[in-house]
Amino acid sequence: MGDDQGLDLGEHLVFEDLEGSAAPLWELGWPEAPSRQRVADVLGPGLVSLEARGFIEVRRFENWPEPWERGRPVVGDELLAESQRVELWSSNSARTHLAAQITKAGERYL
Repeated sequence: MGDDQGLDLGEHLVFEDLEGSAAPLWELGWPEAPSRQRVADVLGPGLVSLEARGFIEVRRFENWPEPWERGRPVVGDELLAESQRVELWSSNSARTHLAAQITKAGERYL
């Protein structure tokens, strides 16, 4: 995975954290990140781009973990707005959780 496969940094980091199974947004990122706001700023656009290209699917859950099929798909403008909310990238999110999973189309980047 990398630049030679057409992924930008945010997309690459999202894919890296999703290898193997679905994960909530608060599990994505890198340990050295100065803040969860920085994680949201870098990974949010990557998340939206990967979903728009059909490489990942994003769903909303009341609790996490839950079976994937219980989540409601989040796409388009809704995903764009939600991906900018830093609290969804933090483990202390008291509301709902967004989780992402690589699709069949996205598996070629693994």
